[in-house]
Amino acid sequence: VIIPKPTTCGAARSLHQVSYNGYFSLYDSENKPYLAFCDFQSDPGFAWTLIESLSLNHGKSSAFRKSFGINVPSNECVPNWSNYRLSKARMTTIKNAASSTHFRATCNFNSDTEKGLQNHRDYLKVSFCAYNYLLVVRNSWTCAVVDYINIRGTSCSKCSIPFYSAVANHLQSIVPHAKVNCGRFDVPNSTQNEHVFGSYYGFNNQFSCASSSSSTTNWWIGGAYYD
Repeated sequence: VIIPKPTTCGAARSLHQVSYNGYFSLYDSENKPYLAFCDFQSDPGFAWTLIESLSLNHGKSSAFRKSFGINVPSNECVPNWSNYRLSKARMTTIKNAASSTHFRATCNFNSDTEKGLQNHRDYLKVSFCAYNYLLVVRNSWTCAVVDYINIRGTSCSKCSIPFYSAVANHLQSIVPHAKVNCGRFDVPNSTQNEHVFGSYYGFNNQFSCASSSSSTTNWWIGGAYYD
């Protein structure tokens, strides 16, 4: 009997017939196993594979102000929430799986709770159909219609949001820029140069990913599962 070797958390869920969050063995393009964190609970009907989690201190460091198109893996063998990033090759294998249709960013995911997230405040979910540059050094602003975005309690669905990444810029949006570009998403009480979900050259400590130096920003690739 040939046992399938899952490349995504969705595949691991199907193989092991589980519905709880936790660490599972996935396989990269070289057929090598590695440990990955899987979330099956916080977004009903979706399976998510963690590709990066950084504390604010690490996220605003030059080492991690990098596009996902730049290969800067960190602690791949020891998944953790403050200083973790998969290699670009492993991210690519996850993204290229047929079941991978979306990416998302969350704040302060808590693996010690059943669901991981208390709510969807400070949350981003985007389809690859709308924005297929997750693993690309884009070097320009790009408008993308998101499934959902919530910044400090202000949210919208199916609205156009500007995104940017570059060699020295993690994938991000900037709140004042979003107010006057693309779909003109207006978040009240923004601060100057308020970055969300990455780079954090400027930030608002009312945004939960940036509320303290140990707050975390978590990035995921995933897709729907069908039982």
